[in-house]
Amino acid sequence: RGAGGSQGSTLGSTKDDSLPLEYAADFADLLTVILKSLRVMELSSGHLADPSRQAISIALNFPTLEPEVIKDIWFPQEDKWINVDRIFELFKSTIDHIFSKSTAETSLPPASKTTKADNAKGNTLLCVSESYQNELTPLALVLVRLMSENSDARLRIFHQIYSSGADTDYKLLPEDRPGIASRIVRLMRVPQGGMLPGAMGDFLLAVLAQDIKQFIMAVGYGNAAGYMLARGIEMPKDVLDNAKGIVGENKSVVDPVTGRNLNQADINKELASMTEEEKEREAERLFVLFERLNRTGIIKTENPVRAAMQSGRFKEISDSLSGDESD
Repeated sequence: RGAGGSQGSTLGSTKDDSLPLEYAADFADLLTVILKSLRVMELSSGHLADPSRQAISIALNFPTLEPEVIKDIWFPQEDKWINVDRIFELFKSTIDHIFSKSTAETSLPPASKTTKADNAKGNTLLCVSESYQNELTPLALVLVRLMSENSDARLRIFHQIYSSGADTDYKLLPEDRPGIASRIVRLMRVPQGGMLPGAMGDFLLAVLAQDIKQFIMAVGYGNAAGYMLARGIEMPKDVLDNAKGIVGENKSVVDPVTGRNLNQADINKELASMTEEEKEREAERLFVLFERLNRTGIIKTENPVRAAMQSGRFKEISDSLSGDESD
């Protein structure tokens, strides 16, 4: 559904944690001060200042649409999007700083494990400091609430996340593309990220109108699986069966498992460039992945690698490799 999706359920929403509506109006002046402070305070060396960190944590407790006095503070008539845009700006700037370079607060894997492009972009993370986790997580969750409770706010953020849809290179994996969307996907994958990976998944799911199928198409099943398991979200039964989908407004047909463009010519070209050893390693990796997913109950489907082996379409090359090595 992309930008036109309905709001649906609020998976990952923080709605239940907000102030009771009957008390929210009593704190209207506090919310006014909180949002004003967020608008005037800048990042310091890529971090929120202490007052801003406290302000965003307090803002997380407020509803956005009711009562009317609270709605008017979040969305003032004179400049409806001033608060949404500012919080998103802080969110994006913090992410950009995390990926700007490897510091003591972010960890990159050894150069041998990344491509030159990855190292140049600073796109591969092993961990994010606790201070960044504590700043970025509430920013993401405030935006989740705003999008979940206001479809216009969701549309506005959707266009900032996927603003270059027509120019997006869907031949690349979702985590390898330029732009903030790919960086958010990478933050979903950080193994030592605390609550941050889940918050990043909540954010993208809210951007995509809580549409699980669109979410899987946008980030790839491999990236979505861990988040969905942690959140108790079931895999739609027909996602892998249909094996293709449309993401956003660009109408690009993508593979739901990888999030890449389904272009047979490109697939054939990529396969032709792989050595036999690389093909076998990839087949083994896929075999283990599907076996693990079936065993954990995330999906129930026939392992395609096992099916290929049983049908005789999978060629074992270990014997020939052994012969080459003995020479």
